Amino acid sequence: MTLVADSPLVTLGLLADGALLLEVERDLLPLIEHWLPQRISDGVPVSARSARIALRAAAADSVGQGVGRPTLALGSVTGWVDEAKQTVLLRGTAGGCTGVVQLGERRAELRAPPAERDGTATDLYSMLTLASALLLGRSGRALVHAAAAVAPDGRAWLLVGDARSGKSTTCATLVSLGWGYLSDDQLVLSGEAGGVVAAGWLRPFHLDEGWAAGHATGLRRTVLPEALGPGRWRPDAPVAGLLLPVVEPGQPTRLTPLSSGEALAGLVRQSPWLLADRVAATTVLGILHRAAGHPAYRLRLGLDAYQERERLSACLSTLAGAA
Repeated sequence: MTLVADSPLVTLGLLADGALLLEVERDLLPLIEHWLPQRISDGVPVSARSARIALRAAAADSVGQGVGRPTLALGSVTGWVDEAKQTVLLRGTAGGCTGVVQLGERRAELRAPPAERDGTATDLYSMLTLASALLLGRSGRALVHAAAAVAPDGRAWLLVGDARSGKSTTCATLVSLGWGYLSDDQLVLSGEAGGVVAAGWLRPFHLDEGWAAGHATGLRRTVLPEALGPGRWRPDAPVAGLLLPVVEPGQPTRLTPLSSGEALAGLVRQSPWLLADRVAATTVLGILHRAAGHPAYRLRLGLDAYQERERLSACLSTLAGAA
């Protein structure tokens, strides 16, 4: 994080190599604290090639109106893609936030109402996610809604699935068994010469409270990453494989192999912004395809995985030799 004395602006490096920067008015920081990744690097390199997101306080009418039906939506935010101008207009439906992503210039200008409203933080969470995903795509990387646990061999197993599929709880359980972790919510994937590398955007974990009579209690608790185990977090790791969790309380925990096509479908589902930018879509899809080429399994989570963590460890003990 870069803080300039007496400056109303804060510049944050969202990736260690400076590929994506966020410049935000200091007074708006409390509104994005739930989205802002923890442990982002200090003193990241800044260059003309860095993609940038600027967040300012401004009136809602500071950007134009969308024409026709929205092209994409995430949470409380809708977006309109103009392929000719290479722009994406974003509008929040909860708190009045607006934004424009300049795809060709790899810049985004986001606006929050000068007077905070109910729903402003909700708008900004989805708007920052969409802007980041679109700009990362133009930078040759892929943002995916997924968690990742790092095996003792130093390689990451991606946990890919919908909300409440067991990603965070599985990741936290593996950490308690000695594994490391990248994130429980969002990952940035990049294609490297030796394979695919995942970088984690670290935020507090939201864990299921448990099960009663074979049904989820519906309660969740927030756990700070530090509480999971000191020294377990990793900023990035090469991808070893994919796990697509699903909770099946009446069955024992087990792994079933998946085809690369099934793995790719899971990754695409967790990248809802993939086709919004046709220019970047081929590159992003190529990264997802490479990731899906690693060993992939359906992780069927029974109650035993929640009640006896050693059962989960025994189930996953063969993964190191599978990748």
